[in-house]
Order: sequence, then C-alpha cells, then structure tokens
Amino acid sequence: MSGIIDQIAQILGYGQDSQKTASVLINGALITGWTDVTVRCGVDLMPWVADLGMTSYQPDVGTDVTINEGDAVQLWIGTDQLITGYVVTVVEAVSEGRHEIRLQIASKSMDLVDCSAEFSTYQMNSTNAVALAKRVAQFADIDVSQINGAGNVDLQQFSVILTETAYEIIERVARLAGVLFYDLPDGNVAFSAVGSQRMASGLIYGENVEQMTTVRSTAGRFSSITAVLMTTALLFSEPGDADYVGQMDAVTSGAVAEDPGIARTRPLLIPAELGDQDYAVTTKRVHWEVARRYGRANTVTVTCDSWRDTSGNLWAVNHMAPVRLKSGQEMDLVIAEIVFRQGEDGTRADLVLLPPEGLMPEPLLLPALSNEGIQAINS
Repeated sequence: MSGIIDQIAQILGYGQDSQKTASVLINGALITGWTDVTVRCGVDLMPWVADLGMTSYQPDVGTDVTINEGDAVQLWIGTDQLITGYVVTVVEAVSEGRHEIRLQIASKSMDLVDCSAEFSTYQMNSTNAVALAKRVAQFADIDVSQINGAGNVDLQQFSVILTETAYEIIERVARLAGVLFYDLPDGNVAFSAVGSQRMASGLIYGENVEQMTTVRSTAGRFSSITAVLMTTALLFSEPGDADYVGQMDAVTSGAVAEDPGIARTRPLLIPAELGDQDYAVTTKRVHWEVARRYGRANTVTVTCDSWRDTSGNLWAVNHMAPVRLKSGQEMDLVIAEIVFRQGEDGTRADLVLLPPEGLMPEPLLLPALSNEGIQAINS
C-alpha cells in the first residue's frame, strides 16, 4: 500500500492541490488526468460508484492506456483510497483529433448485490451474525469489518431463501444484529452502529458551505403508532359496535409511541411479532417507527467547497458532523450520502445529512424466539 501512496505522491506532489486529484490504479498503472469526476458513496447505497471522463493519452506516462471492462480498479483521491472494485463500463468517443474515454466503476460489493448466495445448507443453527456475513461474502473476496465491535450477536437459527442475493442475506443479518451495513474504501464492508465515528470539523454556512438546503416535512409521519396482535382470533371474532374500544384494547399489545411534531390525529397500526415476550421488541419497534420517520423527514443537504475536513480527512459516510444553519442554529447530524464531484466548475462535495434516528436499523425479533412463540401459540 505504501508503494502506491509513494507513487501517487511522486506524480502529484505533496501540495493541497494533489489531495483533490483523482487517480485510478488499473493493472499496475496509475492513471491521472481526469477531465471530470463523480463519486457517489452512501450508507444506503451499495455498491459505491464512480463515473470518470478522461483522454486516453496520459501526460504523466506518455503512452496510451488500455482499460478493459471487468478490470480490477482502485480509485484514489490524493493519497486516500476511496473505492476498491471493478471497471463496469468503458465508453469510448473518437473523432478527428479527439479520443475520450468515460469510465464507470463500482465497488466490490456489486457482486453481493447482483449475485445469488450459494450454501451447502440453507438452514443454520447456533451461528454468529458476523461469522455468517463473512461466510456469505467470502465468494466475492470481501471481508466484514466490525467498527467498535458492532454486530457481535449470536443467532440461534437463520434460514436462507434459495433465491436471495448475498446482499439481501447480509442486510437481513445486519438488521437482526442491530447494525448498519455499508461499503468501505478497501473493498470490504462494515458492520457499524449509527454515527460511530466523528469528523474533525463541521459544515458552516458561509464558511465551507456554499449552498444549503433544509427539509422539514410531515410526510410519512403519524401522531401515534400502535402495535396490535394479529392472531387467528381476529378472523373468527365478529366485531361488536357496542364495545369496539374494548375490542381494540384486547388486540393491542400496549406498545404505543407518539410523535409530538404531529398535531392532528394521524394514527397508524402495525402488527406485533408473535413470540415477542412482554412485547419488548415490539415496544422498541414502535419507537423506532416514530424516530426513523422523523429523521427521514428532516434532512440537510449541503454543497461544500472541499472534499475534506480541517484535518485533511475525506468526508466519510456514517460520521457525525456539526452543522450550522444560516440562522445560526447548530445541529449534530450524521452523513448519510456523499457525492464527490470535479469538473469545469471546480471541486465540490454534496453531502446529505440527517438526524441519527433516520438511520437506526429496525428492531427485529431473533428467529429462534419467534419460532418458540409460534409453537407455544399453536400448542
């Protein structure tokens, strides 16, 4: 790795301008001289992708460079690796005195998203969330990294559907473990809690933020969310107009969460999971529903004049960052998505930030507990 960094430094130099220059390493050749760059990274985006335009002649090398679809590739910003993956598409445009190439690359996790998972058995007992995710991702030469030990949860039972992709399986495992699951620059994937790391500096309108858009919405939000019991008794009990309130109380789990930001009456009923002892997971879920809907309805999008914070670190997803609005209000938000772009209008980074509640994984009942509850009901 240090050899690549040294090679980049020798070509680009050590100044600030070199730290906002994109380089691509393909077949041992370091390719620079891109005319435009767009890189998209996100917590909810897999794989991470990049679109780059270039001329086939490299002034730093002095020779034409051949790039083939399917080639392994690394994308570097200055001396920081941002994407490890594959060349997906190569588009060439040729005319008199002009030869341009457009390159589309994606991180290694594209194979997790596209490909079906293969197992010797599709029913697993007494396993661990991280170990299971590692096993699923092994075919794509991808490891699963734990950030601050996240995801170390035992799973008594886990079933794989034959047609599921590797991504769908790992995403389900991550939700059972209560963690986020997203790409890393080295080509591996991470299990992490929400906002487990922090940027060295924030985003301040009028300083490093050129444009800021705030969204405050009631869309998809409800005044109250209540979990109800969806048992077979409901199918055979005729509703009575005289005591419908009592009947509702009888089928209600008692798990209720309210959104103080919704003034008018907007109720929502969700099913309680069978086998949830004392409705502990159900109670967490109704509060998660309120919190996540609030988080997704209150976002801040900024256009930053730099790809880096004050310590020289690239803006990174799932990192907390303080945000100061034009009004002076300050908020601590998590970076959910980043678009690094460079072209004729200069170097910019578009960041989407939201409250940490907007990224919290949905609480789920572990499969073994659910099965035991269903067996008890049917016995």
